[in-house]
Amino acid sequence: MPTETPPHSRLGSGLYSIPDAARIVREPIDRVRRWVNPEEQLIRRSLGSEERTITFLELMELHFISIFRSEGVTLQTIRKAAIAASRRFGTDYPFAVRRFDTDGRTIFATLIKDEEDEEVVEDLRRGQYVFRQIMRPFFRRLEYRDANEALRYWPLGTRGRVVLDPERHFGKPIDSETGIPTKTLYEAVKIGQDPPDVAKWFDVPRRAVVAAIRFESSLTA
Repeated sequence: MPTETPPHSRLGSGLYSIPDAARIVREPIDRVRRWVNPEEQLIRRSLGSEERTITFLELMELHFISIFRSEGVTLQTIRKAAIAASRRFGTDYPFAVRRFDTDGRTIFATLIKDEEDEEVVEDLRRGQYVFRQIMRPFFRRLEYRDANEALRYWPLGTRGRVVLDPERHFGKPIDSETGIPTKTLYEAVKIGQDPPDVAKWFDVPRRAVVAAIRFESSLTA
């Protein structure tokens, strides 16, 4: 079981409610709540299993699980990959480290080699395919700390202005240059204001508003 994290160490970890996390990874709240349940053994909870918030690294783990599940990979296979990767990399957050980008295929290959159940083997092969063909764009949107764990997430790409940085605004999606939350800019447009006017009100470039609209709209699509 994960240990409780002292309150002071939560600074810079990013904090997301379950509803916010579900919105960002575009999954139903009940599903995300189930995935973060310790009984599922999918994600380690650094703040304690009773907490209603998760950290940035846990959010990145949810992204990986969501991508695998959307391609039909079972939770059992995801769990096997997570356990194997966690042991290989020596971390509680194996999907959120750079080494998974380079070693993930080897992990699936090892699991396939050691598995005798043909049905599970086929699912592992599906996971290997998802890793090879679909995960690559996601890796390119991650920025890592010292070539190790994920440091920042750029949902529109590193040139897209929108960033989730656990050391800024508790990891909420913001405009990278000004720090204005994307939700704030988007909601100003939603009430009927033109993007150029919103840009003037918040003293941000118009492209910041356009990027916020693009990102926030993608979450509700």
